[in-house]
Amino acid sequence: MTVGQRRTWLALEEQKRRRSRAASATTPPPAILLTSDGHGRLTWSLNFTSPYDSISIYKSDDGVFWGADAYDGWDLASGSRDCSGTAGYFRICLCDFDGHDVLPYSNAVHSDGL
Repeated sequence: MTVGQRRTWLALEEQKRRRSRAASATTPPPAILLTSDGHGRLTWSLNFTSPYDSISIYKSDDGVFWGADAYDGWDLASGSRDCSGTAGYFRICLCDFDGHDVLPYSNAVHSDGL
């Protein structure tokens, strides 16, 4: 086998592996997408179904440190909440029947507090 033939064979094998990995990863991981109008009016969507019907909404001043205070038990099906008037960052997660967080957390969004 020449060097050129070996490179071709290696490239074809790598292509098979990439295609195999791509085919097995067709289902995206569970995620919550949180959006904001920039003034605290939050909306969310999920790419999975949930047995829980409530969420916890967290606020952070800097988007790095998240306190334990949350708006617990907000209705998941509503798809939105008006948190205007509060400046900072927000993220949400599902809340089980006992009030404990169920991962994953959503992305963080910013509100200017107006």
